[in-house]
Amino acid sequence: MRGAVEPVGQGDHRRLLFWESAEGGTGAFVRLMSDPKALADIARDALRICHFDPNTGENRSTTCGRACYECLLSYTNQLHHALLDRHLVRDYLMMLAGATTVRVQSGRSRDEQYQWLEAHRDQASSLERELLALLYGTGRRLPDRAQYRPEADIYTEADFYYERPGLPGVAMFVDGPDHDLPGRKARDETERAKLEDLGYRVITIRYDRDLETQIREHADVFGPGAGE
Repeated sequence: MRGAVEPVGQGDHRRLLFWESAEGGTGAFVRLMSDPKALADIARDALRICHFDPNTGENRSTTCGRACYECLLSYTNQLHHALLDRHLVRDYLMMLAGATTVRVQSGRSRDEQYQWLEAHRDQASSLERELLALLYGTGRRLPDRAQYRPEADIYTEADFYYERPGLPGVAMFVDGPDHDLPGRKARDETERAKLEDLGYRVITIRYDRDLETQIREHADVFGPGAGE
């Protein structure tokens, strides 16, 4: 992820605009919000750039006073050089370095969201029950919806669904043995491909593979899990 920042507006309406400057960087800020540790990692990197120890906040530079061209100063921010002081942001970055990003889902607590999903999933699917229990028990991100049809004219219903702000979401399908039947398999592939063509991300969780392994393959959606 490579970002840029610039001031916009005037007076009381002055704001900072953050944007993704790297080609192909679309979605980086979405991943930043979905990964519980990403913001803390960025804060620690920022502390290093500003010549501070990311663990203690101790100043590591004997040559940089308020700011230098190795940390905050650049050609593009010359008009603001007199205002830049790396020491002013140290305490805030130290706080962020120990923070965890938590997603608030539909106004429900995490426990309430789990109970809601458990009540709205396919009650005949033991695989859906096991998957939900694993996501919940390992502290990973829970789906936003269950049994959700993203597009009215595409005849497929995601077993679980994750919202992505500003983008089509993540449609997750939990496939038992019946999805291996030739007719069913071909129909699944056709309809799910239509979702992908519209920008949706499709994840298929299968009955014949280890659940934890499959979850780890999509850590950017589910999160790393507690203790990782």
